[in-house]
Amino acid sequence: MARMRAKKHIPERLERCNERWFEAPMLNKGKWREACKVGPDTPIYLEVGCGKGKFACDMAKLNPDVLYIALERDTSVILAAIEKAHEQEIPNLFFVNADAQLLNNYFDESEIDRMYLNFSDPWTRRNKPKRRLTYRAFLEQYKVILKGNGQICFKTDNDDLFDFSLVEFEESGFELSELTRDLHNSEYDSVNVRTEFEQKFADQGIAIKRVVATVKS
Repeated sequence: MARMRAKKHIPERLERCNERWFEAPMLNKGKWREACKVGPDTPIYLEVGCGKGKFACDMAKLNPDVLYIALERDTSVILAAIEKAHEQEIPNLFFVNADAQLLNNYFDESEIDRMYLNFSDPWTRRNKPKRRLTYRAFLEQYKVILKGNGQICFKTDNDDLFDFSLVEFEESGFELSELTRDLHNSEYDSVNVRTEFEQKFADQGIAIKRVVATVKS
C-alpha cells in the first residue's frame, strides 16, 4: 500500500486555520458549547476518524443548528479536513487532532448527542480485534460521553467488521436499528451523506453496511 506523502509546513498551515481547531482540547471538556460559542442546548455530534473531512463538512453545512466535532489522529490527514472547513467558512465545525483512545480526556459524561464511525480501520490482521473502534472496550468509553438515548451511526464496507460490530454493540447493551447491508439501495439512502471512502467503494460496486446503535437510557 502506498504511503501518504507527508505534507509540508503543517504548523504554518494549521495556524492559518486556527479558528477551526483547539491546541488544548482537554480544556473544553464539559464546556464545548461555550468554547465553540453556540447555545447551551445545541446538540453535539462527534465524528471519530474524520479523514479528509468531506462527511463532516457536508453534515455541518446541512445542519447549521448542530455543533460538529471531528476527530482524527493523523495530523497530515486532519490538516486537509481543517483547511477544507476553513475555505468553506463552516462556523459549526471544529476539529480535534487526537487518538480515539483518549476521548474521555476531551469530553465529559453525557456531553455528546450522537457519534459517527465511518469506515474505521477493520484491523483484519490476526489478534488485532481489540484495536477496532467498535470493540467493547471502546464502546464502554463511548457510553460515558454519550447522553441517554445517544446514538452511534456506524458505516463500513467490510463484512467481517460489520458482523463483529453487531455482536459488540448488542453485548455492550446498545439497541440496534436502521440496519442494512446495502445502504445505497435501501430506504435510508435518501438522507445518507457519503464519505470519500464510501464513494470510492460505491464506484467499485461494493455494498455499504450501516447500523444505528442507541444507548439504552
